[in-house]
Amino acid sequence: MTRAFFGNWLGAFRDGWAVTRAMPFLVAVMIGIEFAQHAIELHLGFFSLDKAVRRAASEEPLRMMFGWPKMLTVYAVAFFTTRWLVTRDVRATLRPSSQALRRYAGVVLFLVIPAAAMIHARAILPVLGFGEPEVVTFRMIFGLFSLLAEPLLLLWFVNAAMGTDAYGPAASAKTTGWLYVWAFMLLFVTRVPVSQLHARLNAWPAGQTPAVQWAMFALDALVVGVLTVIVPAIQVRIARFIADRRKVELLGDPQRRFEPLARPSHLAEA
Repeated sequence: MTRAFFGNWLGAFRDGWAVTRAMPFLVAVMIGIEFAQHAIELHLGFFSLDKAVRRAASEEPLRMMFGWPKMLTVYAVAFFTTRWLVTRDVRATLRPSSQALRRYAGVVLFLVIPAAAMIHARAILPVLGFGEPEVVTFRMIFGLFSLLAEPLLLLWFVNAAMGTDAYGPAASAKTTGWLYVWAFMLLFVTRVPVSQLHARLNAWPAGQTPAVQWAMFALDALVVGVLTVIVPAIQVRIARFIADRRKVELLGDPQRRFEPLARPSHLAEA
């Protein structure tokens, strides 16, 4: 399993590059949205050295206007990346069935709820009778829930993107079983370093010269583009590995599939 761990970790980056080559417009859209948001943030004072100015800028409606479209774009990129990694066919990837769209909406809902809770914590907590001191704890609870639950649900994520019903959330978690630890660790080492780089590139421009700031904005936009394809890439690889170890079909009974596969789906390293 150690060989499979590192093989799939490296493979996720190769898969991300393959997706970028096959569908460059997906990554380009993500990079463009991220860069545009940084331009707005700079205009609003988000990269000021004054903490009060930064906090006020972070809650500006103009900045928030980019937040949700960006998140929905992330989910869309994950949807199409997942589909391409299963089918290896651009045309099939970009022509999802109604079942795929409907079922993946459930995945998006699962992802959106904790994200919305974290983003709007300051607005939600007063309604619940809490205040500013509880904001960090509130966000941490929802963030940890997402982080800890995700490895159990990857078979569901993949099947939802393909429009198949072999695995819902419960069946996905049951099939994953003790492989959860392996899946969690692999997700962690794939996502967290890149996410931390993204976070640092959001902090480092504060107080820098315009030339340095714009260079960091460009680099961060590229990092976000990478992140949006390698996360679904590692999710697909983990789902395949779990299916292989459990000796089950990744997408369940072939007779019940709405979308034929362009090639076999079990491609993970053993």
